[in-house]
Amino acid sequence: MEGLFPFYASTTIVMKKLLLLVPIVVIFAACKDKKEEKITKKWQAVALESPTMDQMIADQAAFLDTFGKNTTPKQNDSLYGTQNVDSMRESLRLQLNDFKSMQEHSVKNTWFHFMKDGKAMMNFSGQPDSTNWYFDEEGALILDEMKMKGTGNKIKMDVVQLEDTVLKLRFTENGMTSTVTFHPTEK
Repeated sequence: MEGLFPFYASTTIVMKKLLLLVPIVVIFAACKDKKEEKITKKWQAVALESPTMDQMIADQAAFLDTFGKNTTPKQNDSLYGTQNVDSMRESLRLQLNDFKSMQEHSVKNTWFHFMKDGKAMMNFSGQPDSTNWYFDEEGALILDEMKMKGTGNKIKMDVVQLEDTVLKLRFTENGMTSTVTFHPTEK
């Protein structure tokens, strides 16, 4: 029996470790299934958060508030090609407002419909598209046009929040990180 004790002791330790790991693996697998179940519905975008873009808009607005106000008409003509910077300022302000309106329109007209078969229908501001979707090993949402169409992009989005009533996805495009919030919508 003495010769078996080290083997028995080491086997017992291994079994205890396995028994501790099994529930963790089961919970992880169950969470993954729940995650896939939760996302399979139609989601409507309701908000876009982009700190870099928000800062750029704020900086542009601040510039427009002072644009040409601290220079003479002659300096304005030299710097901006016109002495009438009030009209130019108003034109630039309208362009900034148009940009913000287009951004709002884009959010209001964007939706994702994730289906159980791993396909997704999407609409980006009136531009319909389709792709395959899945979660990678790290839990990120992958939109994989290449898998479906043989061409296109593979977009990785971090799942910030996934509940029955809210989906938040973070992605980086052109060096800017944005977070889009979605709510479920009727099919």
